[in-house]
This record gives sequence, C-alpha cells and structure tokens, in this order.
Amino acid sequence: MPITYYGPASGLGVVLAALHPESPRRLGMIGLGAGTLAAHGKPGDVVRFYEVNPQVVDIARTQFHYIAESGANVEVALGDARLSLEREPPQRFDVLAIDAFSGDAIPTHLLSAEAMDLYLRHVRPDGAILFHVTNRYLELAPVVATIAVSRGLRVGLIEHEPTDEEENLYHSTSDWVVVTRNAALLAHPAVAGVVKPVEIGESAPLWTDDFNNLVRVLK
Repeated sequence: MPITYYGPASGLGVVLAALHPESPRRLGMIGLGAGTLAAHGKPGDVVRFYEVNPQVVDIARTQFHYIAESGANVEVALGDARLSLEREPPQRFDVLAIDAFSGDAIPTHLLSAEAMDLYLRHVRPDGAILFHVTNRYLELAPVVATIAVSRGLRVGLIEHEPTDEEENLYHSTSDWVVVTRNAALLAHPAVAGVVKPVEIGESAPLWTDDFNNLVRVLK
C-alpha cells in the first residue's frame, strides 16, 4: 500500500489515477527512499528509480517490501539522476516524479531550467513531471512554476492534508507540483477538483544551472 507522501490522495496518487491507469505505464522516480512508488505499479508497468546512494538501495531492498512485492518490473539506476538521464535514450515516462527536496540542503541541479529540459526529453507528450516540494524550510512551488512557465508548460499545485485518524496513521501532509504539456490532464475531474494555481511572486526568479537563490525562498 502506498503511504506517507505517496498515497492515493496525494498529488502523485491523484495524477497516477487520472493518467490512463488501465494501460501499462512507465513511471520514473528520482529518489528511491523506501521504494514506495513501486506500490503503485501493476503488472505490465515499469517503475524506474534513480538513486545516488547505494546504501539507500540496500535498505530499500532488505528492510522494506515495496520493490519485492510490486506488480511492476522495477529498475534501479544507481548514480546521480541528472547524469544518468543525460546518458540514457528517451525513457518515455508517463510520469516522472522528482522527490529530492524535503531537506534543508536540496540538490539545486535537479531544480533548474536545464534540468526541466532534460526531464521533458524523457516524458511522453501527454505525461507529467511531478515535483515533491513538501519542505518545512523552503517555498519551492513558485520556483518550479517559474521554470515551467518559462518553457510554456502548464502547472498546478496539489496539497493534501490527511483528514481523519486512520488516514493520519499512514499518510502525511504533502505538496506536489504538477508540470505537463497535457491540458486534458489538469482538466480531468479527479485532478481539477484538487489542483490549484501556483502563486509566482518576485521571490521566484528563474533558476538555472548558473543561478539559484535559496535565501529568497526561505519560509
């Protein structure tokens, strides 16, 4: 069962449910963690993780069951995700999720205009790029939105707050930014009912490989 930030009511869960769930899909995730995304995988799906830390891979395989019990074919690419994606041919992901921004020291090379161009190369035209921006220190949704707008992409924010005692046991408050070329995805009833615009203020200039400013996005 996908739990914490990845449950059915999270931005990730909502988009996965809306994006042709009955067909085999290719799902990508930057950041393995416990491998929870694999719980969304069904027979015929491919779930490909990108993880820089070999110890995380070992823990996910030996201390958790998401990878072993997934219905999908699960792949793990070890190494820096951006370098791996730069070397690979287009992966044609239906969803590529970037889950590397929860701490106070974020990998800014994964959150730049050039990185977005790379992600777009690996995502199907009707697919989506999802950024997990839950963070107690930094307001990252405007950063993602500014980059998306600069590339002519559609963008929205899905916030989820667990609402009852049982849900609170298994699921966490989460913020996911959805970036897509696909207007129909954001108009899908399940998505349209929860997605909202991202406010872009002066605190979110365009981040590139040559420029970022963490101080201006401090909460």
